[in-house]
Amino acid sequence: GVPVNSRVSSKIQQLLNTLKRPKRPPLKEFFVDDFEELLEVQQPDPNQPKPEGNQVNVLKGEPLGVVTNWPPSLLAALQRWGTTQPKSPCLTALDTAGKAIYTLTYGT
Repeated sequence: GVPVNSRVSSKIQQLLNTLKRPKRPPLKEFFVDDFEELLEVQQPDPNQPKPEGNQVNVLKGEPLGVVTNWPPSLLAALQRWGTTQPKSPCLTALDTAGKAIYTLTYGT
């Protein structure tokens, strides 16, 4: 046989061992199966603060009117409405008596 240099052989073996190791951990190490926990009913924390005050209801505002060329999305519609009607109110906060306290407009 041909004499084999043990130093070269060990380096080649080390390279082979390195190449055999996975570069990334298996996917199961990243996956957490918490399906059973999701099915469990969570008990409320007794120290959690309780809600106070009256329940708030959403009020329906005035319709925008019939437009023949509606934008393709809600975001585009809001942008168009905001640029054409910048002083129009988009959100109004009411106090407990139902009076407007804050009004947010589309533009400045």
